[in-house]
Amino acid sequence: MILDPTQPTRSAAATLIERCAKMDLPCWRCAVDGSLVEEPSVSGVVGIWISSRLVSGMLGAAAAGWRNQDEPTVAELFPGCWLLPIAETRRRKRSGYMVTLALGPEVLKSREFVSICAGAQLDPAVARSQIIPHAIFDQDSVARTHAMLCDAHRDLMQLDEARTTIDGFTTHLTDAYENTELLYRLGRSMNDPSKPENFIGLALDELFETTAFEWLAVRCNGNDQWLTEGVAGETFIRRSDTVDEDAIHTGLGRVLDQAESIDRDLILSNLGDLTVKIGPQVIVQPIRRNENVVAYLVAGAKRGEDPQVSSYDTQLLEAAAGYLGTQLENAALYAEQHAMFIGSLRALTSAIDAKDRYTHGHSERVAHLARQLALAYGFSPDEADRVHIGGLVHDVGKIGVPEAVLCKPGRLTSDEFDLIKLHPRIGYDILRGIPAFKDVLPGVLYHHERFDGNGYPEGIGGADIPLIARILCLADTFDAMSSTRSYRPAVERHEVLAEIRDCSGTQFSPELVPLFVGLDFSEYDRMVAQSQRDEETPRVAA
Repeated sequence: MILDPTQPTRSAAATLIERCAKMDLPCWRCAVDGSLVEEPSVSGVVGIWISSRLVSGMLGAAAAGWRNQDEPTVAELFPGCWLLPIAETRRRKRSGYMVTLALGPEVLKSREFVSICAGAQLDPAVARSQIIPHAIFDQDSVARTHAMLCDAHRDLMQLDEARTTIDGFTTHLTDAYENTELLYRLGRSMNDPSKPENFIGLALDELFETTAFEWLAVRCNGNDQWLTEGVAGETFIRRSDTVDEDAIHTGLGRVLDQAESIDRDLILSNLGDLTVKIGPQVIVQPIRRNENVVAYLVAGAKRGEDPQVSSYDTQLLEAAAGYLGTQLENAALYAEQHAMFIGSLRALTSAIDAKDRYTHGHSERVAHLARQLALAYGFSPDEADRVHIGGLVHDVGKIGVPEAVLCKPGRLTSDEFDLIKLHPRIGYDILRGIPAFKDVLPGVLYHHERFDGNGYPEGIGGADIPLIARILCLADTFDAMSSTRSYRPAVERHEVLAEIRDCSGTQFSPELVPLFVGLDFSEYDRMVAQSQRDEETPRVAA
């Protein structure tokens, strides 16, 4: 039997062995059956003598006698030779002994001394001369030394237990603080419901940095209509370089087959051939919307001093899953509200475009082109989405222009054109009271301004024209020239692009023109074709 060197008594025993060495007392550690675990580190003739097979055998015999004693007592092996045992325990059960050897003057005269020398191939006279300085004990001093060592060991054990308790409390306190900080950071990061995939990535990053797991994953259901685009059916993984991603995907499939019917966290062990690759334990935490499981948070291959999944791990993952579920629900509600918002805009702009059959789909196409140009210029996807909304509503002010003017075939009179020029201001006035349109209002008001300052309604030019308005101006003009109007047919694509190049620096912002003419117009052409088909479809009278 070999004692576990990580048991709590180890540091107490090591400290006591060091103290015994200073007192010139050699020490063994042995199991309860007497088998040696650790021998004294004594050099020279003395070390050879005490490490002989005869002394080891006597130690084993003495240990057999201590097994039946509540507290092991001093064993006199022969005159002048005593073993002083101290019981070591693990979880309140005796696990072995620490044993010191005390010698008195009588040992040098005993037959056993000579026998030990013979067994160790030592000259008795030489051995006697080396051991004399160590043979200083008698019966009384042995009893006092044993009592002192037992008391010292008991004190060291209590100190070690207190240290372990304090270390455990510190660890738990640290874990609790880190977990609280992690959840606080997640809570602060829940301010953008439009990109739930970003929040999932952030949550996995935080968990990976805070916990001891080698890998974490979120797998979202693919057949749940409640999950938004970007997360539905997707798997998000954070892992160390020591874990193979393919093994994680394989493990997730196997683990979640077992987890489909669970309604709380589940710890799975013994995953067969995957155990080495993704860890002996995998914890699965459902992510819910109301009572329905819509995704799973999974973690495995815990590292560190305690590789088993603990209650701290399960509580932290449960709390993180709660945040993830809340954010996924917020994202779904946001997507629903955003869809209603965009739908309402499209209904409004379609109603305006419908006033003139030649402008059917105009606002949608301008919005599409404006978004493409904004992305080409370097806008972020979110910023480009706002430009897209500006394109949808840029002509909302035409609702205040007489239909006879909007649909008039042929050239407009000066007075009629003055009415047309009112629509940017009318649109601005309609939308300015709605906070959601605050950032797109400059595009609505100034999308007919020219770079040379000859536009309307304010006649501003150059960099004074807001960038969103300069973008919308290009998109609006391109679609107007590319569409059939009441007063002229559509212009060919190459002519339109040539005209745009010619007007760089006069009508259009020169840094935008090269970007615009380099756009992919395939989706735009599809939208034009769809508008033409819609116009050709006979309307059924109510």
